[in-house]
Amino acid sequence: MQTLFNDLTISSIAAAHEKTSAQIILRWHLQAGNISIPGSSNPDHIQENCEIFDFELSADEMAQLTAIDKNERFADY
Repeated sequence: MQTLFNDLTISSIAAAHEKTSAQIILRWHLQAGNISIPGSSNPDHIQENCEIFDFELSADEMAQLTAIDKNERFADY
């Protein structure tokens, strides 16, 4: 997952929305209708994970994020 946080597409969309890459990924999942279960024991990250409802990704941004699909898993669980 960490490699996605540094992806140029994700980080540029994050900057445009003044959000983190993690928030952009979670928002993409939400808008795409995917189930995402973020996990963290860090209180700051938990709060950050909840702050994805005050913005929306455009259709173009959704398409850009979907195009990142490399047909591989980013977590091994």
